[in-house]
Amino acid sequence: MRVLISASTFPIRPDDGLPRFVLDLALALTRHASVTALAPHAPGAALHERMDGVEVIRFRYFWPSRLERLAYGHGIRENLRASALARIQPPLLIASQVRATRALVARLGAPLVNSHWLVPQGLSSALARGPSRTRPRFRHVLSVHAGDVQMLERWPGGARIARFVVSRSDAVLAVGSHVRDGLDRLLGRSSGARLEPMGASLSLWQSPGAPPADPPLPREYLSFVGRFSEKKGVSYLLRALPRVREHHPDLGLVLVGYGALEGALRDEVHALGLGGAVVFAGRRSHAEIAAYLHGARLAVVPSIVDRHGETEGMPTVVAEALAAGQKVVASAVDGIPDLIRHGENGWLCRQKDPEDLAARILDALREAEPSRVRLRALETARRYDWAQVADRYAEVFRAVAQAGAG
Repeated sequence: MRVLISASTFPIRPDDGLPRFVLDLALALTRHASVTALAPHAPGAALHERMDGVEVIRFRYFWPSRLERLAYGHGIRENLRASALARIQPPLLIASQVRATRALVARLGAPLVNSHWLVPQGLSSALARGPSRTRPRFRHVLSVHAGDVQMLERWPGGARIARFVVSRSDAVLAVGSHVRDGLDRLLGRSSGARLEPMGASLSLWQSPGAPPADPPLPREYLSFVGRFSEKKGVSYLLRALPRVREHHPDLGLVLVGYGALEGALRDEVHALGLGGAVVFAGRRSHAEIAAYLHGARLAVVPSIVDRHGETEGMPTVVAEALAAGQKVVASAVDGIPDLIRHGENGWLCRQKDPEDLAARILDALREAEPSRVRLRALETARRYDWAQVADRYAEVFRAVAQAGAG
């Protein structure tokens, strides 16, 4: 079986700190298929390379290519808000991706295409697939994440785009139940989407080294991992920290990540008098993130629905922290309640509520070791090891391929 995976969030280098869940899925799928990944080009990135067993093809979408502004950085939505140049590039990216998809499909011999996100990848694949129901250029499996659904819910004509893409998809996967519900609202009917959150590698997250010595870390700390964007809710975690420190005065916070809000968060740390307690560790490799998670007292995922109505499908750090056997305190939004069951394998709090977040952190800190919650967290993580996720993806791919052959 040949599989072409199409995505806009994809590392330029395996450990460059960019979200790599699509790459991890592609690598896990190599047990089942020959896998090629198609992603937008970025200045300085190779147009054609191999990452372990995955062929990676990047297509240019703007000339000169040094002015490509839409993909990478802080993500497509943030780039659109921040750059006038980025705002003229979506049609060019879609047209370029349609051409690249058709060329790769011809070269690879009509592989199955797995598109991640309704737009731009799903739309590009739907256009490249062609209108024929009986003899499409390829079979298409659509993976829906969250931001794509939320964006189309706000766009005039967004429902029409969603219906068009789904009509040219042979199967649909959603990373969370709320993502599936949003897609159903867009379509005005049941999408029939199968729930399949992204995963984590147990072998990586359970075998960390020591956390990096630079920057210096607090003796004990909470960890946050992710981009510094509004929907990640970091500001609410900062506001919760003083109450937690009333009971644990030596406890600090390590923020692992990067993003457009870093300056504002540093200002908030100063305003709250937390300058000696909060460490900004910056963008880190997966191996380093695993070490930070293992070194923490617990991991905090304070996601919110932001002022644009956007939230996440399933923050991959939830599965990663569970795989590390770590206690997790997270907001009851997004697809998080699909994985975290309050008081069983983690703790859930109300979003945008620093008091409730602090209370749940204190609950988690009070639990004696060895922790029953940690044991149940590992049981959950085993179901979302990348090998297990890839097995379920391959099952869908085979069913779609067999239906097409019939």
